[in-house]
This record gives sequence, C-alpha cells and structure tokens, in this order.
Amino acid sequence: MFNQHTWRQQLTDYLEIFARHPRQEVQLSGSPGILPHLALRTLTPFLSALYTHPVDAVVTLAAITHDAGANLLVQQAMRTRYPTATDLERALRNSSDLCITMERLIIELQTIPTALRRLNARNSFWLRRSLERELDSYPWSFVWIRDLLRELNEQDRMEALRRLRSRNGRYANSDLALIESALSGAVAQTRAYAARLLGVMVDAPPPALVNRLLDVALRDPDAETRFAAARALGLLRDRVITGDALAYIESHLVHDDSFYRSSAALLLGQLGEHAGKPTVVRSLCRLLRDRDAYAREAAARALGRIGSPAALPEVIDALEQATQDDDVQVHEAATDSLALLRQFAELSVQAAA
Repeated sequence: MFNQHTWRQQLTDYLEIFARHPRQEVQLSGSPGILPHLALRTLTPFLSALYTHPVDAVVTLAAITHDAGANLLVQQAMRTRYPTATDLERALRNSSDLCITMERLIIELQTIPTALRRLNARNSFWLRRSLERELDSYPWSFVWIRDLLRELNEQDRMEALRRLRSRNGRYANSDLALIESALSGAVAQTRAYAARLLGVMVDAPPPALVNRLLDVALRDPDAETRFAAARALGLLRDRVITGDALAYIESHLVHDDSFYRSSAALLLGQLGEHAGKPTVVRSLCRLLRDRDAYAREAAARALGRIGSPAALPEVIDALEQATQDDDVQVHEAATDSLALLRQFAELSVQAAA
C-alpha cells in the first residue's frame, strides 16, 4: 500500500540520514546540485511504488497534482526506472510543466522544511544559500520554493530577534547588525520588532542605525512599523535627536506627499519637548489646515505632546479652529491637545507670577 503518509514517512527517513552529512550525500550521489538531489529524493518513494503498487502510486500522485507535468513524470518513470539526479535536472530544464509538478511535490511533502529542521545551523545556512543560488538558474520556475525560502529566512530572523530580548538593551555589534538587517526586511512584523528592540537600547545606537530608524519612521509603508520606529526614537530622543535629525524630520512636514507629512507629524509627537523648535511648531500649525485629514490629525496630536514649547497663543488659536474640523478624528485630536496646552499655559502664567 502506498499513500501520502507513506510517501512523506519514507522521505523523512531519508532526510534523517541526509542531515548527518548533507554535503557528502550530494557529492556521493553524483548530483549536479542540491536542488536536483532533493527533487530526486522526493520522487524516490513514488518511483519505487510505481513498480510495486502502481495504482496506489498514480492515485497518490494525482491527489497532490494531476497536471501535464504529472503525466510527463509517470511517462518518464515508466521509461527509466532508476533515473539519476542528472537525468532529472536535464528533464526539469527542458520542461516547465515538470518544474511545476516537481515544485508542488516538494512543497506538499515538505521536503525543504523537513530537511532544515534536522540540520545544524551551519548546514542549514549552506542548504538555503545553495538552493537560492541554484534557483537563479531557473529564472521563470520554482516561484513557490523561492517564497518558501524567504518565509523560512524571515522566521529564523524573527526568532533571532526574540532572543535579543534577554540582552536587556545591551547589544553586541553582531546584534546590531542583525537589527539593522531586520529593519530592511521584507516582513513588516520583523521590521517593527527590530525597531522596538532599538527603543530599549542602553547605549546610543550608531549614527547609521539611527538614520535607518528615522527612514523607517518616516517612510515605511506599514503603519504599525512606522509607529514602532517613531516610538523607539521617542524613547531614545535624548541620545539620538540632533539638530540635523530634527531638521530632516521637519523637512518632511512640507513634502508633496501627504503620507510623509503625516508620518513626520507622528514622529515629532513622539519626541515631545525635543520637537519644540519654533519653526517646527509653526509648521505643525500650518499642517492643521492640510488637505489630508491624517496629516491634520497627526499635527494636532503632535502639538499637544510637544507641551510647553507649543503652549503659545497662536497655537491655541489654531487648535481652537481645528476643533471645528469636519473630520471627527481631527476634531478629537485638536480638542485633546487644546486641553493639554491650556494647562501648560496656565502653569506658565503661575510660574511667572
């Protein structure tokens, strides 16, 4: 009897052996690469069953994929009972249909994740990099396997980032390199997590990392990631917000794209009094009249969080006008900030008296 469970179990048994000496396994098999080697080993249980339980084998294959490539696979298996990895590689390069079928089998039977779970860190790295290099020679094929490798890489990077929590903000250079690479990662959750790790850093981050964090806070397409980076910069503000950095953020308040204007206002709000430069306060007041509601709301919130430096009559007047905004979020933000700034203004009068 042969079914998917049997197929996967036989493949897993081989991968247990493969994991002991993976490079030697590939070399001794005479395979031209790791991709054709794993492809052939994925097929081996099916090829054996095709001669002992042919009906079961064909039915099991059809349950996974029954496209043109599957038919081609059965035809070739009937002609060549014991194909080599070289034979299979040649067939893959000559048939896009066979590539699709082979990819579906590798994905469905979990060949790559199963192998990686059994390899140590060094061999796991070798396997992934080898597969990535070999896939470059199949530019129009194996899209799902490429996506799988990217997903697995991001999962590993996230696990590595989570382990950094035990550092309590004291990071080695290698840790900072990991965080910097994660800030440029493809997955928003990873970028946001890396930003939060920087926010609790004991020492000041290197300037290059601060600049990267600034760009994430101002330009990242994901809202949660932008907020995480802005929050991190707010926590680090005493150590990282220089005059040049503040000028860079301020320049985004007059950007042609409202996305950048609202992002800059959000970040300035996280900086609190450190963003209380007169030109910044005036720019935020002008932003209260922006055509974009998100920018107006962010400006209103930022003025309240800046606090005392923004508790000026002209700012209070601008916020009073903003409380009449047709957008309910802008109205609420202006109302909240107006209450805060009036308190600061009263305190200033009392202190002067």
